[in-house]
Amino acid sequence: MAVLFISRGTVSGVQILINRLCEVTGFRCLSREDLVKEISRHGDWATTVVEQLSKSTSAYDHFSRIRRPYIVLMRQALLEKIREDNVVYYGFSGHLLVPRLKHFVRVRIIAPLSLRIPMTMERLKCDEESAREYIRSSDDYQVRWARFMYGRDIRDSALYDLNINLGHLSIEVICDVLKHILIEEDLRASTELKAQVEQLFLAANIEAALVVDPRTRELEIDARIEDGCVHLNGPYLEDANLEVVMGIARSVDGAAKVEYSPGYASQYRLEEHEEKYRSQLPV
Repeated sequence: MAVLFISRGTVSGVQILINRLCEVTGFRCLSREDLVKEISRHGDWATTVVEQLSKSTSAYDHFSRIRRPYIVLMRQALLEKIREDNVVYYGFSGHLLVPRLKHFVRVRIIAPLSLRIPMTMERLKCDEESAREYIRSSDDYQVRWARFMYGRDIRDSALYDLNINLGHLSIEVICDVLKHILIEEDLRASTELKAQVEQLFLAANIEAALVVDPRTRELEIDARIEDGCVHLNGPYLEDANLEVVMGIARSVDGAAKVEYSPGYASQYRLEEHEEKYRSQLPV
């Protein structure tokens, strides 16, 4: 079946919807916190990267150095969890970690302040003005976070396949709509789509292996899979360093053939991945 990515605002009541949706569909629920737990298996260094980036997005020069490791590790953790599809992922901007494959459905869920303020007041045990300021500050942080990490505005409706306002539709109605989307035949994960997810996962595993190894941690090296070959893209390297990179890449399960193209080191670019899979999107 499909993989559903739900992007939500602060205190929007989405958790109730998620629980109900997974109950009626049998889909697995997955959150950002689940991915962070997976990252911890890489050791204290990886956990520190997540914690430091979660604290601020204002000191660009300081945090840009660990932004790429964060993206690489989170993408690997996410792909590992959604390989078998039938998953509902909910967070703020996690859907930007992966390209738009045909069975990846992106949904943005918002709620009016008239709903969010009372929920915030109850949760935080605060007055209305404090609740309003908390929501405003948290929403602003989420927008800045997505811009800093991915160069995208998560409020842009073009990033989603469906935008839903909880102020106009009940939980049961929304749940019913999403359930029908998830079981739609046209959005099922075909054998070809599953193979593409496996390619993305292999590339993510290789990038993660390079990121967590202290010998190659500072190198910006991208990996992509094409015709059974792993293509690495990165900076010009001395022979000894190149040998280390190739050795790490080849040690990853599934990386039988590896090639390295020097001269170009990029940050993760979602547009390039989306262009590759654009022909597979629903018309």
